[in-house]
Amino acid sequence: MYGITKSVDMQLALSPEHATIVPDATSMRDFLTLSLQAYWFAPPVALWRAVELRTAAQEEYPRPLLDLGCGDGLIAGLLFGPQGVDVGLDPWAEQVRRAARSGVYRWVQRADGGRMPYRDGTFAGVFSNSVLEHIPDVGPVLAEVKRVLKPGGRFFFTVPSDAFRRMLYYYRQRLDAGDEAGARAYADEVDTCLAHYHYHTPEEWADLLARAGLTLERARYYIPEPVEHLWDRMNHRFGVGRRSLWGLLVSPRLRPLGYQRILARWVISHFSRAWRPWYEMEVPEGGKGGGLLVVARKE
Repeated sequence: MYGITKSVDMQLALSPEHATIVPDATSMRDFLTLSLQAYWFAPPVALWRAVELRTAAQEEYPRPLLDLGCGDGLIAGLLFGPQGVDVGLDPWAEQVRRAARSGVYRWVQRADGGRMPYRDGTFAGVFSNSVLEHIPDVGPVLAEVKRVLKPGGRFFFTVPSDAFRRMLYYYRQRLDAGDEAGARAYADEVDTCLAHYHYHTPEEWADLLARAGLTLERARYYIPEPVEHLWDRMNHRFGVGRRSLWGLLVSPRLRPLGYQRILARWVISHFSRAWRPWYEMEVPEGGKGGGLLVVARKE
């Protein structure tokens, strides 16, 4: 354990104290097209990620920066670029291997977010994209984030919001038809499919963060209701999360046939135009969206 920590310390020593990552040119990037290029096989996923990235790109991230639950590094790569993040951490071995090959991180480790192998006050910033909703008890993770942050350090994370379930298109469809039980059953099915355990309001997040010794600075909704409606309908159309003809067509096993390159080009070209209005849509002032960006601070 000491060897791991020492190696991370040596890597982070190369990162200037108080440096920040400002997605300046990044904030002007076309995240819809970039996400479709990455997720052409699952266009609805690309739509959600594109709006999420456009929202996250409006923040400034202090270094050294930890990507908590980094996965394969794809999201951080789109947001921060090559070598844009100091450390990536994930509990899954295959994801860590992919993240290490991505070129996004200066150091990647396999570890649990509730037991991070870093000294107190190692990082000036922690970033976590669509991770906390998959953890039944976030308390230990929040406490660890607080521990590894420097005084004044910030924690940036995105999660589905308290409005996520009721903004699902097929939830609303059933509810409007008077089928409350069917609406709840549909939302429960989505939760199971996506492995979502909770949806907190900004006030609830403020309380959870406070228990861990962190202070909520701000929370911002994204994914307006029309965008979530489109996303939900497209999940059904493309059979995301279940067996479908589309799933067969985009299967990696059929890649040697060569047609998927043509299919990918069509998806990117068509949906980067067709979905542009939804990608650029903002949550009305005072309204709610299906996603929530939270920024917290260690005092």
